Amino acid sequence: MGEDQLNGLDLFCGCGGMSNGLEQAGINIIGAIDIWDKAVESYNMNYSHKAYCHDLTKLPPEEYNKLYNQSNKRIDIIVGGPPCQSFSIAGKRDKNDPRNSLFMEYVKYLDYYNPKGFIMENVIGMLSKKTEAGEKVIDIIMSHLEKNYRCIITKLYASDYEVPQNRRRVIIFGIRKDLNIEPTEPEKIIKNKEDRIPVKTVLESVDVVDSKYYLSDRAIEGIKKKKARSKERGVGFGAQFLDLNKPSYTIPARYWKDGYDALVKYSDNKIRRLTITELKRIQSFPDEYVLCGSKKDTIMQIGNAVACRFAFYLGKHVKDMLVDT
Repeated sequence: MGEDQLNGLDLFCGCGGMSNGLEQAGINIIGAIDIWDKAVESYNMNYSHKAYCHDLTKLPPEEYNKLYNQSNKRIDIIVGGPPCQSFSIAGKRDKNDPRNSLFMEYVKYLDYYNPKGFIMENVIGMLSKKTEAGEKVIDIIMSHLEKNYRCIITKLYASDYEVPQNRRRVIIFGIRKDLNIEPTEPEKIIKNKEDRIPVKTVLESVDVVDSKYYLSDRAIEGIKKKKARSKERGVGFGAQFLDLNKPSYTIPARYWKDGYDALVKYSDNKIRRLTITELKRIQSFPDEYVLCGSKKDTIMQIGNAVACRFAFYLGKHVKDMLVDT
């Protein structure tokens, strides 16, 4: 490994979307942690370094370093997205207060390893979330991150970074203050919306899609009735049909339930869900990327992941900012 190569640690790594992109960007991921055993199993099927299945609230960085970083490798970048579902740890009073959450475990790792930089990823909703006391969650988060880091909060579409999906995320970049580098927002790779990669480029041929992905006549009729009722009530309708000439809608972890978040509709009115292969491609995973567990487990891992190509450009941007350090 060259002296100028950056070492990374992936917290809340899931099945490894972020790590995949960072490694493509030339960052040496030396370790990863996640609480979900199936995601960790998937991760370890795809990388030479090892991910460990742990609850971060029970694995302080000192313990991680003692158990899994025995050669005491330098950590230059920490990445990850503390789960956004609740921002909470059981037993704490205010579930929305990030000071009671897994976010603070991320901060502990930053404090311990003092990396040159970090990338934190989360959903757009974190910007509007408030504690029970009325404090903005993002303000509390930034007050901790900005103690030792110059930070920038960005709102980015994965579709601007060669991902065939309109997935919008909050990305916080941080660079250690003593390095005297002001972090910047990464430049869009695809400048115009019209040039974004359409979902049709990653769909499988009709003749290879298994019949199990097609909706029954009864299910289609149910969609029509629900759509009509929703129109009468003036409310939104859950089923979304893909415009094949545009990027996909966001693929959520709940896609396994019915697939109505992104359906393919043909001219003969046949409707189907996306296949596992297509879901992987929409998240820019390689076809050969191995995912473990049941169909539900697999789709949840895909939906929870950071899109690999998006992660590549995030990693490349941080690497470029740190190039002379």
